[in-house]
Amino acid sequence: MKSRDLIFIAIILAVVGGLYYLSTKNKAKPLSANTPEHLTVKAREDCLKCHLPETLAALELQHKHPGKWRDERVECLLCHTAPQGARAQYLKMQEVDKLANLIRSERIRNKRK
Repeated sequence: MKSRDLIFIAIILAVVGGLYYLSTKNKAKPLSANTPEHLTVKAREDCLKCHLPETLAALELQHKHPGKWRDERVECLLCHTAPQGARAQYLKMQEVDKLANLIRSERIRNKRK
């Protein structure tokens, strides 16, 4: 192998390593499980009840929070992960919804007969 090939491989490894490092840096903090509001949060509106726009604007000026929160299409839970209890509660609610839909469809079938 020629020296230029080794230099090329070193540059490629440096670029890939740098990109990996940057992808692991500055991850959004997960929601704390200490507050009951964080356990039941499902939408952006739930977050903005306590985290007022003025507070988020101040954090944005301090470069501690990006301006994405201003866009109504962006959900907070895209970056901030819900606590473990909230995920479990959400899954339980999905199971309850599925069961309720199953019962409704059975009732409709029974009425048609």
